[in-house]
Amino acid sequence: MIMIDNNLILYLPFDDPDGNTAYDFSKNRADAALTLGACFTTDAKIVKALSLNRGEATTSVVLPFGSDFTMSFYAMTDKRKMGWMLNYNALNTYQEQWLDVSPGKYAFFVFVKSGSVFKVFKDNELVYNQTLLGTPVGFSFNDEDLEESNAFIDDLRIFNVAKSVTEILELSAETDVEYYVNGVNFKDYGVYVSKHSGLIGGLAQKDSLTVNWEDYHGRVRDKKNKRFKERTITLDCFIEAQSRSAYVRAVMAFLAQWQKDGTQRLKVEYDGKAKPLVYEVDLTDETNPSETWGRYNDELMVGTFQLKLVEDEPVKRVLRHISATANSVSTITLTTVKMVNIYWGDGNMTSNVSGTNTTVTHTYTDAGEYDIIITGVIEKITAMTTNDIVIWDNLR
Repeated sequence: MIMIDNNLILYLPFDDPDGNTAYDFSKNRADAALTLGACFTTDAKIVKALSLNRGEATTSVVLPFGSDFTMSFYAMTDKRKMGWMLNYNALNTYQEQWLDVSPGKYAFFVFVKSGSVFKVFKDNELVYNQTLLGTPVGFSFNDEDLEESNAFIDDLRIFNVAKSVTEILELSAETDVEYYVNGVNFKDYGVYVSKHSGLIGGLAQKDSLTVNWEDYHGRVRDKKNKRFKERTITLDCFIEAQSRSAYVRAVMAFLAQWQKDGTQRLKVEYDGKAKPLVYEVDLTDETNPSETWGRYNDELMVGTFQLKLVEDEPVKRVLRHISATANSVSTITLTTVKMVNIYWGDGNMTSNVSGTNTTVTHTYTDAGEYDIIITGVIEKITAMTTNDIVIWDNLR
């Protein structure tokens, strides 16, 4: 479970599976509808982006003009200028600005309303800082094609607070790859990953039905309905602490996460938070850190070790449940002839789900973000509806 940013009122990363819905990753879940040709594209700043393609992406969230707000996004166009405008009720009353951009390259824009002051940042440089003419009633952002823009938008966020300059810099900061076990960042234990294998890539196939005819060359092997073996993940890690005693405590606390009953949740955020890699794994091999004891107790201690993890059910569909209130309910209705297991992301699971229009629900005691994993022969799910976000249709 990840805590929710209650000031984030709209978050459209546009990293969704192809379709006509852009999922909102904020607490409001005000998903945007893509119409009139708007679609997702891999020509993105992060994973995917919104190609307006002369269309629209419509959401119920509006800018809170009567209070403070911050809006940020990446934008790209084939034009040489992009501009914004604030409109007011009075006739011919507005504020606007046109900015030079590099065609075919993403620029990062941030708009901040703080009291009666409006600020604009482009690529983290302050380019506008003026007093508002009153309370705005509308905002627009355009390239030079005012009627039918073909621009690209990525990672749009709206907050109901005015962000500081430091916080604005954090919005576009390049981040490290983050590893989590049961929702806790490895770094909280002083653990860092220097190398990995097995997180992505082809899985080994299980043996299929094979016939060797004596009077034919070679063999006849069933090449339909392929099934795959378990996934093996190896993480080369190092752990550091400020003293020998702190080192021992950190090692014991970190390994204790992997020694609980059942499977443990491994999550890897490699490019933002909206499309992580998630696994239900088990630590089956021994883990023996190699270290050299410091001469004194207060010296920096560093140890190296390998985590060898096994994911028994490697083919999965991944959803995300987001709620700002306690006792929220996730609902999944699916049709499948093959049984699937559902790991709810809070340590609970529902096993052997199958049938036609079978509905399964789960109540989350605490508010937060939860990644749900559905494992099994995912390709045999012929229909599924849910009130949650679909992160991955088929991750293996």
